[in-house]
Amino acid sequence: MRKTIERRQRLLPFAQTESVIYTNVLRGTPFADALLAAGLAAYLDADALIRLYHDRGADELVHRALKDFAAEELPFKRFAANAAFYYMTLVAFALFEAFREDVVGETTSYATRVRRRLIDVAAKIVRTGHRTIIKITEAASRTLDFRTLWYRSAHGPPFVV
Repeated sequence: MRKTIERRQRLLPFAQTESVIYTNVLRGTPFADALLAAGLAAYLDADALIRLYHDRGADELVHRALKDFAAEELPFKRFAANAAFYYMTLVAFALFEAFREDVVGETTSYATRVRRRLIDVAAKIVRTGHRTIIKITEAASRTLDFRTLWYRSAHGPPFVV
C-alpha cells in the first residue's frame, strides 16, 4: 500500500476520493461547433470542464435556501398532502426570492436573516379615521429605511429592456 499526503494528513488508498467526469463535449461535434461560434472555446478544454465540475456545489445553495425558508422534512403522512405542501412552498419561496431581490435589495442572504431584519419587527396596526396605519419605532424605521422599502414594495422594480 502506498501512502499519500493530502493537506498534511496521510491517506491510505482506500480512503482517497476518486471521481470520473464523463462528458459529451468533443471537438468536431455540433455542440463543440456551437461553443466555438459563441466564443466559448475555453469550455472545450479539460481544465475548464474540471473547474465547472468543481463549481457545481453552488447549485446546492438553492436547496439549502429552500430548506431554510420552509422545513427540511415534509409534515404530512400522505403523498398528496406533502405534494401540495411542497408546491405551495415552491410558490412562496419564489415570491420571497422576488421580494428579497426586488424590494430589499439583498441577493446573498437566506430567509432567516431577512425574516429577522424585516419581519420580526415590533409594530402596531392602528385603524383611525377610516385609515389603517402601521406604527413602528423610529429606530426600526431608520435602520430598515422603511420608507424606501414601502415605496419599492408598492411600485416594484424598474423594467430593464
